[in-house]
Amino acid sequence: MVFAMDHRLALLLYMLLLLAAAVPVAIAWLLLLPQEREPFASSDEKPSGNERDIFAVFLLVNITLSLLLRIPGIDADALSVALAKWISPEWADHVVRIGYIWFGFIGGLAAAYSLIRKNILRWPLVFGGGFTLLLSLVAATLASAIRAGE
Repeated sequence: MVFAMDHRLALLLYMLLLLAAAVPVAIAWLLLLPQEREPFASSDEKPSGNERDIFAVFLLVNITLSLLLRIPGIDADALSVALAKWISPEWADHVVRIGYIWFGFIGGLAAAYSLIRKNILRWPLVFGGGFTLLLSLVAATLASAIRAGE
């Protein structure tokens, strides 16, 4: 079954998914910033902050890289050619493919981890990871619909 979609609708859906995934990720990065001290607190008091989950920060970094790879115009062939200078071309293609698989499904891992484990990045990782996973699953279909309209 061939799914035909107007290229303008495909572009709109792609941009909406990209923005829907980017907003929770940006909020998560803002939550990692240290909190300001209360204006009338004594100078020896430390601002009360939540404990950071190192694995959640690792997932956030990976989701951010995944979103950057999904920006239109980022080409994996150029990365494969650059890697082929140091390793064989077959291995370079495999590294790029493994990278796409990793960054494709890291959103699902982040969403599942954040649903199970409570941390300060919980809800931004759930929504950002979910939208990133959805974006990675439908990106090829939307990109082909966009290219078909050119």
